[in-house]
Amino acid sequence: MDLHETLAKLTRHPIFREWHDKNKSYFLAHAFVMIDEANKNSMQIGFYNPEKERMVSFFVDDSVKKTEEQEVLRSEGEIKQLKPEEVKLTIEKALEIAEKCFKEYKEQVIKHFFIIQNTEGHTMFNITYFTQTLKTVNIKIDAGNGKIIKHSIQMLAQFA
Repeated sequence: MDLHETLAKLTRHPIFREWHDKNKSYFLAHAFVMIDEANKNSMQIGFYNPEKERMVSFFVDDSVKKTEEQEVLRSEGEIKQLKPEEVKLTIEKALEIAEKCFKEYKEQVIKHFFIIQNTEGHTMFNITYFTQTLKTVNIKIDAGNGKIIKHSIQMLAQFA
């Protein structure tokens, strides 16, 4: 799976072309991948309209499916355009870098996923691991040069 190949497949598809012809005010916001067997070779590509504060996602695998326009729940900051030309790192290389960093935490993974996005002044792979000890490990990697921007671990939920 490759971001650039997936975007090319999407933008050539009639479902996307028909939608895009009527929705020029949306821009590419993210690519999301859940890393598990059920979602193998599947990528969710999100397009955002800042005026409406709405997102439309396309699921790209063997086929292309579009979601309905959805309201965006944002915790902080504006959603910025993802520029594919700034993504030089392959998904495989980003995950390799993340795995090396993740080993420092000595945790066991239950699930992990990543999002490619433009945030915090970087085009990045934002990779999150859920662990058996109910923690999340988050690793942010610059999509242009492969350097780790930051990484952290925290409890998934605090129980009183």
